[in-house]
Amino acid sequence: WMANLYGATVEGDIADFGRLWSDPAIRPDELKIYPCMLVPNAELYDYWLRGDYVPYTEEEVVEVLAACKAQVPPYVRLNRVVRDIPTTNIVAGNKKANLRQIAQQRLREQGTPCQCIRCREIRRDPVQLDELELRDRVYETDATTEHFLSFETAGDAPTGGRVAGFLRLSLPDPALAHPLPELAGHAMIREVHVYGPALNLGDDSRGEAQHIGLGVKLIERAADIARAAGYSRIAVISAIGTREYYARQGFTLDGLYMARDLL
Repeated sequence: WMANLYGATVEGDIADFGRLWSDPAIRPDELKIYPCMLVPNAELYDYWLRGDYVPYTEEEVVEVLAACKAQVPPYVRLNRVVRDIPTTNIVAGNKKANLRQIAQQRLREQGTPCQCIRCREIRRDPVQLDELELRDRVYETDATTEHFLSFETAGDAPTGGRVAGFLRLSLPDPALAHPLPELAGHAMIREVHVYGPALNLGDDSRGEAQHIGLGVKLIERAADIARAAGYSRIAVISAIGTREYYARQGFTLDGLYMARDLL
């Protein structure tokens, strides 16, 4: 998503960003926020020379970023904020590369920290299972009911605490034709991610989020939810390298996906 395009305003950009979450036809899992940066080989450069385009000031960019980050739901990961363009190539407007940190500081000062996954990842910190709670955030799209399951440290709703692992479960609307016939009637695990460093085989280190069974617990909870919703099978998007892991959880290869009976 790009702010400060030709004709944009601070207020308009903030409102446009909000539509990403209010419109059930959009609601992405991940997002990059790239405020427009003016470089001399872009057509927009000619607009700027004519006075038809005025880049946001640094304060205006920070205002937009802070307001946008404050709107991000806790099921979304903001992968990047601001593109890595050398300042020598930027003709006008903001030239700071650490705007994400500046915007986060603004939010902390306002008492509204960013809820995005990237800002809440447990990363390499040790964690114990009894420190975590399993949360289920449900939201609708125009074709599915989505469950964002996450193991988090204790935190006040809806922000929650730090994320040790999460799973995205999609329950397609049975009244709609599925775009992939082989998945008709299936619930779908779209992503499973557990944070923390990988350990060597045989390493008995404790407290690493990757190695306290969070992935298995998330999968079993997703299966319970899908079963209760009336689905007889659940599928998972699996890379070749993770098929053995899912096979241990009862999944078998079914075409391009791995699937498991729920009944």
